[in-house]
Amino acid sequence: MITYKDFIECFSDKSQAEGKPIQGQMELTFRCNLKCVHCYIPRSKRQEVRSKKQEELSYSEVCSILDEIHEEGCLWLTFTGGEPLLRKDFLDIYTYAKEKGFLITLFTNGTLITEEIADYLKVYSPFMIDITLNGITKETYEKITGVPGSFQKCLKGIHLLLERNLPLTLKSNGMRLNRDEILRIKEYAEGLGAKYRYDSLITARLDSSKKPCQLRLSPEEIIDIESTDETMQEQWRRYLESKPKLSNRNNLFRCGAGISSFHISPYGELQLCQLLRRPNFDLGKGSFREGFYQLFPKIRSREYQTNSKCKDCRLWHLCPQCPARAELENGDQEAPVDYFCQLAHKRQEMETALAG
Repeated sequence: MITYKDFIECFSDKSQAEGKPIQGQMELTFRCNLKCVHCYIPRSKRQEVRSKKQEELSYSEVCSILDEIHEEGCLWLTFTGGEPLLRKDFLDIYTYAKEKGFLITLFTNGTLITEEIADYLKVYSPFMIDITLNGITKETYEKITGVPGSFQKCLKGIHLLLERNLPLTLKSNGMRLNRDEILRIKEYAEGLGAKYRYDSLITARLDSSKKPCQLRLSPEEIIDIESTDETMQEQWRRYLESKPKLSNRNNLFRCGAGISSFHISPYGELQLCQLLRRPNFDLGKGSFREGFYQLFPKIRSREYQTNSKCKDCRLWHLCPQCPARAELENGDQEAPVDYFCQLAHKRQEMETALAG
């Protein structure tokens, strides 16, 4: 017998070194019942059920893919969207995955959680349920979601899960609209006994619209939040103590995407991550094994072809710059995003302060 912490460290490190697909995300749909202003999915995709060009994977197609990723060793699986609970067959898909033995995380906005769904999840408990809570007041929350009544529905969903003692994480996207409520949301989550996760990054949409970027907090505001909260400070300390090393500065891809992880779109497209949509591998025309072991190494082997200042930047470990975000925002995977540069330099100041 070993602890889960020891297991995950040993298993993840080994799988990462061997390049095994142990963790994956599946977008079951792009559709959503909310209209969040910062969402990276274009509104047209969030509202459509189907198009002439593409249709969501059917239940049998999803199950076939689950069989394949299970065969290749995937253990941790996240169901996301859009809002995955909008699929009428969600519980059927969830049950099939649960019976395969996956450790399932569910990303949801929480507004569609009913007593029946909560009861079902109590019997067939997931590894974790992540609910996005971007406001602690009705005014702020619904200014972001764009849907009247959604705040109370979200809170109801949260409490239905907590009443059944289900594993719950509340998470927030920091933006101008909720700047003054981030730490209050964290306090609320901790008061409920739930975990809390905060993300300061707002990205351009998949159609390269920069409209969500207008909602970003300034680098100074982000650092103010991250450096004044003790828990966030400790998270940064742990990260900096074990900060990643860069073996080859020519590598364009410096994250861990595609080494032991993968992403699958609602249409069966195997992708390196949720932001890098091209190139992808059509799982309707080939096996998961082919896509993971043939396409991903080709993507990750890419090297810088320009003299981008990102190539030799010594602050890369503090910077959210990546090829996918750069392509969405600048149309060029190697082009620096100025906002990220500013944030990295502010985080360097925080790094110095924490070290002192």
